[in-house]
Amino acid sequence: MKTNKIAILLFTAAVASPAVLAESPNFNYVSAGYLNGDIDGDDADGWTLDGSTLLGENFFLSGQYQTVGNSDDGLDVDLNWLSAGVGYRTAISASTDFYGLLTYENVEAEASYRGNSASEDENGYGLSIGVRSMLSDSIELDGRLGYIDIEDESETSITLGARYYMNKNFSIGANYTTIDELDLVSLTARYSF
Repeated sequence: MKTNKIAILLFTAAVASPAVLAESPNFNYVSAGYLNGDIDGDDADGWTLDGSTLLGENFFLSGQYQTVGNSDDGLDVDLNWLSAGVGYRTAISASTDFYGLLTYENVEAEASYRGNSASEDENGYGLSIGVRSMLSDSIELDGRLGYIDIEDESETSITLGARYYMNKNFSIGANYTTIDELDLVSLTARYSF
């Protein structure tokens, strides 16, 4: 009887897929990296910084700051975007979490052309839902659908991301976000704790 149990356990371990053996996504991290933006057809470069930390088992705090800008034929454009909020996550399998997020949004846009300048600083909120899944111990996928309302203007956002974990704490990743006439691509390094 004991031999049969050991044989069943060994067989299960041998045929189990990596996703079954992978841990759930880690919501405790800080990351930073390069950001490329397409703002209504104009190319812009910048950087991004974001982080998340669990409050207990399911609630978490999240924050992100992104800045992009370009200079072309005397026209300088800068976009700064702060997003901070609280979320809730729940496991839908051993390696996949479903999450929701409520955020405060602040967008500041500045443009100057040959000495003339204009700027806008607007606030609002965002709601999003997403799924993060560890396909294996080293590969994570993230997909999010969001709604952003800033100064009575609302837009739908879509974010897709992938990460490669070199070990449990360090990873590199790429994200793509699209919102109306704004497309953002980021390449980041992350430390998970």
